[in-house]
Amino acid sequence: MTGAATRGSVAEAEAADAVAWLSAHLTPIRVLEAGARELPPAWRPLDGLVETVVCDPLVVNPTAGAGLLTAALSVHGGAEELNVTRDPARSSLLEPNHAVLARHGGAADFEVRERRAVPSATLSGLAGERGPFDVLRLTTRGTEYSVLSSAVDVVPGAVCIDVVGGLIDNYVGQYPLGVVAALLHGLGYSLVDLDTWSRPHRTWGPAVRHAPVEYRGLWLKDDLVHGADETGFHQAVKLLVLSKFLGYHAFGHRLAVALGQRGLLRHGPARTLAKAGFWKLAWSI
Repeated sequence: MTGAATRGSVAEAEAADAVAWLSAHLTPIRVLEAGARELPPAWRPLDGLVETVVCDPLVVNPTAGAGLLTAALSVHGGAEELNVTRDPARSSLLEPNHAVLARHGGAADFEVRERRAVPSATLSGLAGERGPFDVLRLTTRGTEYSVLSSAVDVVPGAVCIDVVGGLIDNYVGQYPLGVVAALLHGLGYSLVDLDTWSRPHRTWGPAVRHAPVEYRGLWLKDDLVHGADETGFHQAVKLLVLSKFLGYHAFGHRLAVALGQRGLLRHGPARTLAKAGFWKLAWSI
């Protein structure tokens, strides 16, 4: 634990005991990175505790120490055709939706320069070959809903799902945020963070207001969504740790209370973790 001060009714010794208990029971956090995004700075305190598998047909500089699979993430697996665009970050298995892009800016970045045959893997197949993933980070450019909905047998094994997608259908066949959110809610996840942004059209000028067209959403496993008892012990520990370091303290506190009531946490740590003051302390694993 960092810092000697405590807050509320949490004594330093009991806080230290709870942190030691979490640390002793924390197993490596396995991340599937589809799209080769870098982990945000909030993850840095967890260096050495994270195992990453990168799945991207165009990746150039994968995260240091990451396992690399130069394949696209798809619904069916096997050979696929990748539409490689002027901005490689816009490349997708789906066709750009030119009619929509023309109205919302940035269409030039979606211009297809090459149609390239690439291998692909499914989410269920990867989980079967490499073991279950605790965190899914998907930047699949239009196929996010299809990929998730085709793997409802393995998705609930994750405690954290981070998706970059469209508020509009930037690609033909892309489903917007509302559909993705409904699917994940149905699988027992709560949306805890949402960022949106626009793509200003170069000819519109600075005075024009631009509606957001893309999003990044972060969902955490939340059995309380349906009152189900699905989160296992090791999942629970990882979810508590991620709630702390990603900054979702209220969620972590509520989760700890629920897990304690279900008997998933030992009595001493359960009592400490269920105190709001514990989540306000500065502590590290």
